[in-house]
Amino acid sequence: MDFQRRRQGSRGLLAVAAALVAWAGVHAGEVRAAPLTPPQQPPELPLEQLTVAALPAPDAYRLYLSDPTMGHLVDGRLHVIDARGMRYLGLLGTGFAGSSTLSRDRQSILVASTYHSRLQRGTRSDVVEVYGTKDLAFQYEIEIPAKHVQSLPMRTLMGTSNDGRFLFIQNATPATSVSVVDLHARKFVEEIPTPGCYGAIAWPDQARRFSSVCGDGRLATFELDEQGVLKQRSVSEPFFDPDKDPIFAHYQWSGSRLTFVSYRGQVHELDLRGTAPVALKPWGLTDAAAAKQGWRPGGYQLFALDSRSGRLYVGMHDKGSEGSHKNPAKEIWVFDSQTQRRIGRLPGQGAIGMALSHEDKPSLFVLSAMENRLLSFALSERPPLARLLHRSEPVGETPVYMEMQ
Repeated sequence: MDFQRRRQGSRGLLAVAAALVAWAGVHAGEVRAAPLTPPQQPPELPLEQLTVAALPAPDAYRLYLSDPTMGHLVDGRLHVIDARGMRYLGLLGTGFAGSSTLSRDRQSILVASTYHSRLQRGTRSDVVEVYGTKDLAFQYEIEIPAKHVQSLPMRTLMGTSNDGRFLFIQNATPATSVSVVDLHARKFVEEIPTPGCYGAIAWPDQARRFSSVCGDGRLATFELDEQGVLKQRSVSEPFFDPDKDPIFAHYQWSGSRLTFVSYRGQVHELDLRGTAPVALKPWGLTDAAAAKQGWRPGGYQLFALDSRSGRLYVGMHDKGSEGSHKNPAKEIWVFDSQTQRRIGRLPGQGAIGMALSHEDKPSLFVLSAMENRLLSFALSERPPLARLLHRSEPVGETPVYMEMQ
């Protein structure tokens, strides 16, 4: 009885299993019978066409910002900015500790730099590279002696003669000299020794003359012949005391008047209209109260001079001491250089550099060390004397020097 029941139960289970197998087979067949549809291929994308956008024409708001990239000095850069709205336009490589300046006609960017065959070692090669301001395109290069000074960019390291023919480049091995380059003939002309003196300051009204500041407080002047070869050297009387109050390497022109500022806040001016420099009586940036508070100039490109209005803008910091001469500005002081009086005080913006645009009503541009930002100010005759217009995004890594188109 129990055995028969088991046989009947087994037959029922077998029937169910057979039915499931039959169902699976039928449906599997249906699946196998379904035709496979090949995936649709997406349409082929058109080839991308590379184009080069034309730069806006250089104008008074074109700004060139030198950045030696201190973390990797072999890869210096020159950032090109449209300072009207702080629009980034492009950059040029400036090699190892390169210096740059614009040609007299403002059509070319001149870069004096050093390159090594193995990047940071190997055979050294020093060149002057020439780029167009219109499109930043490389044009040509000129080989120069492998003595080009390797320093933070500053105005005193390079200068072009008044007629645009000669380029003067500071050397240091550490012996000091100046390389003379003929830009018209595209060749190196001569190396002129400048022992004890530093800088290549081209005279504004003399096509064959440049000067260097000497360690004894004098100004050495070098006169060239038509081929750019040294013809005559002369030295002025001392116009500052380097032991008590040295001057910054940065300088500014007002016509033929050359202006320097000292560490303790004295303004030194030299008249270069004649055959030899004539030092004018220095005047101070601080009164007794400001001097007691330790106010001193500081920065790299620390002052700007508007030759039209005679206004002098200087980055200043308080509690100054030995070694504080590179401190960023706590305030920017505004002076009337004709009356030699301070006429305003502006927020310092942490400035280490400043420049004025070349136009009838110039704008003031400030390089802030706090975030590597550029700030532009509209200037006025009445207080507050300067109104903030634009503040850029951070630019570069370690920018230190500006030049306006």
